[in-house]
Parts: sequence; structure tokens; C-alpha cells
Amino acid sequence: MKERSTTYRPWLARYSFGTLVVTLFLLYAGGFTTTIGAGMVFPDWPLSNGSINPEGWMQDPAMAAEHSHRLLGMIVGNLVLVLAIWIWRVEARKWMRQMGLAALVLVIIQGILGGVRVLENEVNYAIVHGCLAQVFFCMLAAIALGQTRIWHQLRETPESTQRLTQTTGLVLMGLLFVQLIVAAIMRHKGAGLAIPTFPLTPEGRLIPDTWYFGVSIHFAHRALAVVITAVYGYWIVRLLRETAHGHIRALGISCCILLVVQIALGAAVIWMGRAPFITTMHVLNSAFLLAATWATHFFCYHSALESPDSSIKAAAPTKQSPTATPAALRS
Repeated sequence: MKERSTTYRPWLARYSFGTLVVTLFLLYAGGFTTTIGAGMVFPDWPLSNGSINPEGWMQDPAMAAEHSHRLLGMIVGNLVLVLAIWIWRVEARKWMRQMGLAALVLVIIQGILGGVRVLENEVNYAIVHGCLAQVFFCMLAAIALGQTRIWHQLRETPESTQRLTQTTGLVLMGLLFVQLIVAAIMRHKGAGLAIPTFPLTPEGRLIPDTWYFGVSIHFAHRALAVVITAVYGYWIVRLLRETAHGHIRALGISCCILLVVQIALGAAVIWMGRAPFITTMHVLNSAFLLAATWATHFFCYHSALESPDSSIKAAAPTKQSPTATPAALRS
């Protein structure tokens, strides 16, 4: 077997990014399926109407959405399997190998959850399935980031990330994940238009006059968006002060742009009565926003993950590989 190392591998980096891109299509397919209410168009699983190629699925929009979602899930599962094996065989970084295995475990869990949701016809499984999908996407984003040339080159300039503080980013990620859960509940419980006007309620106020579960979960989604926007402002100011690294700063600014797009899409969802494309783009952009924010925050851990001591331990040079020690020391 080829000796593990910490060196930059262009083809592994490209494959990691390619897997991330294909997963985006899967997220869109899943979001669109939920938006048009096609999640239960096939009552069986893992086959669709007893077939891998059900009759008429390309002509029926609901069947096309759900079956495409299943096929893309299978493709992503196989891509992640190859990615995990590839990383395990060539990577000396223990954290990267563990993340590859974690991604594989998570995609298997996602597949099972999707199947159980259909077989049990239980919407709560769909909520968990939707939330874990974005966690999985963030994990793939971290793997892809860790394989980039930029990440590897930061070993030569560790001061670019050493001043980055973790607390604000962790708070922001926590708020985003809570928002993700609230949004998933709102979507799957049919509360997307519980407050049918924006930015004010139908009564012309900020706070609704009438309260029930749908209004409560919808209003919680809006209120959290205001809090998250404020935290983003504080986070980006700190980020720009703490690092001069161009790529990290650009990634942070891109998060703020995605936030503005997300707010605009959220408003458009209300104004256009949950039009399927706009609603699905709102879901997809939330995945972009979560993953980009996580990727930016992930740079905070670069120094710890890529420290010489941990790299040397991970590389574990042997007598048969005299060149492994200098490579480990350079990392």
C-alpha cells in the first residue's frame, strides 16, 4: 500500500469537491420533493413501485422528483464510499481519516432514515432526515476544504489562523443549526405560510394577533433570522480584524452575501405563495450559507489540526520509509 502522507493531492482535492457538488444536486432534489409534497409518491423502499426504473416516472413531476432524489442518493452514497476509502489509504492526518469515515456512516444513516420515513409514513423522520442532510453537507465541505492547496499552504503561515477566535463562530453555528431545525419543522408541518405577509403580519404589525402552533413556529423562524443577522454582523467584523488572509476574509464576506440572498429568498417565498422553485432555492441557499459559515469557522482549528506534533504522530514513519520523517516535519 502507498505510504500515507500529509502532502497535497490534487486529484483527491478535485474528487472531494466533485462529491460536494453532486451532493448539492441531491439537496436540491430533496428540497424540491418536499416543497411539492412528493415524498410519499412511492409507498415502498428501496425500490420505487417495485422497480428501480418505475413506469412513467419521467412523465409524472412528483414521481420524477422523488425517484431522482433516490437515484442521486445512491450516487452520492457510492461517491462517499470511494472518498472514505481513498482518504483512509493515503491520508496521514488522523482527523481527516476520521472525518471520511464519519461522512460514510452519516450517508448510510441518511439512506436508512429516508427509507424508514417512507415505510413508516412518518413526517418526523423527514424532519430529522432534512436536518442531517445539511450536517452531512457541512462535513463534506470540511473534507473538501482540508484537501485544498490553500489549507495545505497555511502550514507555512500559521499566524493567519492563530488569532481567530472560536467562541463567536460556535455561537453562530449553534444558532444556524437551531434555525435549521425550526425551518424543517415549519416546512414539514405545513406552516410556511402561517403568516402569509412579510415583513409585517396581515394586521400590519410585527407580532401576530392570533397564535397557534403554525404561527408560533413560523414567527420563531423570523425572529431567529433577526438574531442571526445581528450575530453575523459581529462575527464578520471580528473575522476581518483577526486575519489578513485573503481567502479566509473572502469566504467570510461571501457568507454575508449569502445571508442577504437568504433573507431576500425568504421574503420572496411569502410574496410568491411558496412557489416551488423559489422555496427550494431558499432551502438550497441555506445549505450554502451553513456550509460556507462552517468552512470559514473551520479555519479556527487549522493550527490544532495541522500542528507538527499531531502530524508526526499521524504519519508514524517507519524504517522502510526514510522520506516520511522530513515530510511530517515540514507539515
